[in-house]
Amino acid sequence: MNRKQFKIRQMMNRGCLVLSIPFLALGTVQAVTDVKPLYTGDWNLSQSQQTYQQQEISGTITDAQGVALSSVQVRNLRTGYAVQTDAQGRFVQQGTATDRFEIRMLGYQSQTLSGSALTNVKLNSEDTSIDEVVVVGYGSQKKVNLTGAVSVVKFDEATNSRPNTNLASALIGRSSGLNVAQTSGAPGAEGFDILVRGKGTMNDSSPLVIIDGVPGALNDVNPNDVESVSVLKDASSSAIYGSRAANGVILVTTKRGSGEKFTVSYNGYAGKQEAAKTVDYITDMATHMELVNESEGREKYGQGLIDTWRQESAAGNPLYPNTDWYQEMLNSTVLTEHNLALRGAGEKGNFAMSLGYLNNQGIIDNSGYKRYNFRINADAKVKNFLTLGGNIFGNWSDRGPVDVSSFFSNIRNTTPGVIPVDDQGRYGGEMFPGLAQGSNPRAYVDNARGNFERQKLGMKFFANVNLLKGLEWESSFGFNFNNNRNWVYTNPYALWNLQTNSAYQERPSVNSLFNASRRDYSTILNTLLRYRTSFSNAHNLSALLGFDQQYNRMDIFDAKKNDILGDDAIYILDAGTNLEAINGSGTDDALQSVFGRVNYDFKGRYLFEASARYDGSSRFAEENRWGFFPSFSAGWRIIEEPFAASLKSIFSDIKVRGSWGQLGNNRIGDYTYQVVYGSYLYPFGGSLTQGVGPKEIANSKITWETTTVSNVGLDLTLLANRLNFSAEYFNKKTSDILTKIPIPMVLGNFSPPWQNIAEMSNKGFEFQLGYSDRINQDWTYAINGNFSTVNNNVSKFNGNRSINAMNITQEGSPYNSFFLLEFDRIIQDQSEIDQLVNDGYTFGTYVGGKPKPGDMLYKDTNGDKIFDDQDRVVKDYSALPKYTYGFNVSVAYKDFDLNVVAQGMSAVQQYWGNDGFNTFNINEGFLQRKEILNRWTPENKSTEYPRLLTSGSALNTVYSDYWLYNTSYFRIKSLQLGYALPQATSSKFKVDRLRVYANLENYFTFSKFEGYNPENASVAYPLMKQWVIGLNITF
Repeated sequence: MNRKQFKIRQMMNRGCLVLSIPFLALGTVQAVTDVKPLYTGDWNLSQSQQTYQQQEISGTITDAQGVALSSVQVRNLRTGYAVQTDAQGRFVQQGTATDRFEIRMLGYQSQTLSGSALTNVKLNSEDTSIDEVVVVGYGSQKKVNLTGAVSVVKFDEATNSRPNTNLASALIGRSSGLNVAQTSGAPGAEGFDILVRGKGTMNDSSPLVIIDGVPGALNDVNPNDVESVSVLKDASSSAIYGSRAANGVILVTTKRGSGEKFTVSYNGYAGKQEAAKTVDYITDMATHMELVNESEGREKYGQGLIDTWRQESAAGNPLYPNTDWYQEMLNSTVLTEHNLALRGAGEKGNFAMSLGYLNNQGIIDNSGYKRYNFRINADAKVKNFLTLGGNIFGNWSDRGPVDVSSFFSNIRNTTPGVIPVDDQGRYGGEMFPGLAQGSNPRAYVDNARGNFERQKLGMKFFANVNLLKGLEWESSFGFNFNNNRNWVYTNPYALWNLQTNSAYQERPSVNSLFNASRRDYSTILNTLLRYRTSFSNAHNLSALLGFDQQYNRMDIFDAKKNDILGDDAIYILDAGTNLEAINGSGTDDALQSVFGRVNYDFKGRYLFEASARYDGSSRFAEENRWGFFPSFSAGWRIIEEPFAASLKSIFSDIKVRGSWGQLGNNRIGDYTYQVVYGSYLYPFGGSLTQGVGPKEIANSKITWETTTVSNVGLDLTLLANRLNFSAEYFNKKTSDILTKIPIPMVLGNFSPPWQNIAEMSNKGFEFQLGYSDRINQDWTYAINGNFSTVNNNVSKFNGNRSINAMNITQEGSPYNSFFLLEFDRIIQDQSEIDQLVNDGYTFGTYVGGKPKPGDMLYKDTNGDKIFDDQDRVVKDYSALPKYTYGFNVSVAYKDFDLNVVAQGMSAVQQYWGNDGFNTFNINEGFLQRKEILNRWTPENKSTEYPRLLTSGSALNTVYSDYWLYNTSYFRIKSLQLGYALPQATSSKFKVDRLRVYANLENYFTFSKFEGYNPENASVAYPLMKQWVIGLNITF
């Protein structure tokens, strides 16, 4: 056991000792045999054995002004039978005068009345501003008492009916300050970049995700199981999570049992999907060859071959193809999902169980994705002072062997002159000597064998004990286990010259088996003391004290062998005779924490909160292992002041608030402060010998990155709670950012050490606005919108700057700003070049030397009359958007509902040079974009596109803002129309609710960007546009 492992074990042992004290106190609890059933009340399981005098009970339901309310649910709590009011607010129920009936409608306060009191019922509008409860760190608070910046996304029926295979997708555009960019649509491997209030560090900037109190990932949970998501954005709300909260915190709360009877619900859909957008490529091989000739300035392909190809392909000769590879490889495929849930609650406990199945076939063969998941949540009050509970969840997924991360880059590496596969199953390749035609994507996909499996199991168990009035103790244990395994078998396949009927090449040259596995697990022990009291009818106090201990372990192994003995052994590494590679590694880390929070308010008018966390992390040396992260906040509910009494006819709430605090970031790797060794080859005795040496210079002085956040906010609720508005201003500054500065080569071939040398700030505003109303008894609607601004700036970089290709990080500019030449114009004729030379201008090798007509001319920004890399400038916009926004609209007319989610971003640019280089400086073995047809030629003196050159030419390929694209966009993310069967009809089939719906996802995007996806200017897997038809049914 090394020193680091010994220290981790010490931390764990101390934590277990602390946690064991409360559990020992439970030894006084009576034996398990004395525990009564979870719920001894009426579960409607034996009502058929009882006899009641049933009768019809009728009545009318109106609002406080006497306006009739339709679609109000009236449920008999004894039988579970429910009806709804008609357009005149009338209903007819079955029951007795002594039965209890629950009356419920969204936006109104629920009532429970006896059968004898149902003749005329008035419902009061629900004051959500007063009663709404928000989930926060280690607890919940009333929304009106919040002094921090917290946004809440509630998952209603419409949200759960969208084809969101990842929870991150459902959050896009739903919260201010939360930017979720989907960078890939690959099934089971969707890429999401998630930022809370901008990028706060040069390292990992993703937020901490907590699912039901246990750290996890957004793809761990089925969106159908989610009740709500809270986004903690400032230090006041996040400091309780200390060293992991610098990038914000996302709290996911899953659904638990509720109501007074068990319900069985099903939500499922089926539909089709295809790429939301692709790029248009030239599919005519004769044209392709002519363009190659033009780029090389010679007749690479003879005119006779070109003419023959054009004639034979027009005549339908299969040996002269014009293959449209996108049409060949991309499919319109089926997408299905099914979710079943059983939920219920009683006086003594609640229970919820869900099962889910997803099948996404993918738009590329052999890339499909399947997922199975389950979740169980339960708790029970086994004694008046004791509640036990927990949750267990798991999922298993399987994805096909095609490498979806690189496929759309590789699909370009071919030409229209390659036959995908002929009627004998032979894969086409080179048709004529010297005719470079690249690869055959069809052959790769058809011969891909293997899969990517992931198993996830997680659980949490807790005990809650009421020790004294207002004082409770809670302790929990959580465990997460991941097992990822993938194997890929690669078998040689022949490419054919179908002109000569001969196989000429095998790809790859030998068969091989690659096998990899990754296993990781984490444990978390947690104990809390909560205290709440009120006195003098004016003072309200609550306090939280807690202890956390976490341990994480990860092990990775992979190996590759060649010359597998046969197809029957493609799963077995030992069947290979030639070991090509074998690798393995393991890491672990631990965290111990003590934390607390105090809340105080005076008559709900003056609000104060203070919280702090003291974290110790094994990722730092002993002298820097512990960090303290405090926060303070205050709020003033002006509406509660006597002088504001006259405003209550308009306003339900007016609150101003402010907060300050510090957060930490410990995401630096497990062994950053230690010397890490690796294997090297070095010359010895005239040959290369394997040895071990340090990989990088260690720095034991590194410490926490610290983020200081100031926040001020205003919350308004008015017009009888129909209109709500909030505004925030924040200033987030991260200091002691860990980064590496290059070292001189004379020190050796080592990676430079990590150092705390940088600072970065993010400042901005956030706005949220919502309005909901009922026009009449048939029409209701709700509109919610959000808008956020973020300005990023590197305020300190130790006087250095870091340049990486087209980007630069330096003081006074946004992180990773674009550092490019400025495009001036396309040179139209030789006289322009001659004039520049006569004026004393020269052209450096950086820009490719002296240009010709049709080439790009750049600006001499420094005025030295030399076109070179010294003319690069920092651009105004970066790949970090300055403005993000979103809104959702819900409209209901009688039994129909319409739901729209839209979002976008602006003031953002991305560099799209990867495909751009292949557009005009072409590679003969690559597909060519159709924009190439509008290139500059002596006959077509384009001012937009340059002339054609080969891919090896430096001209026109230098990093410049010509390739910088405005990737602002507006997208209607989801459009859903639903219809619910009237209650009077569905009840005849013993169904509480039955709704059918149709949904369009990602169908409408408005952007000037020419590539696949404005959220990711690369050749990644495009987003999917999907249409589905689904069913919601509850019994």
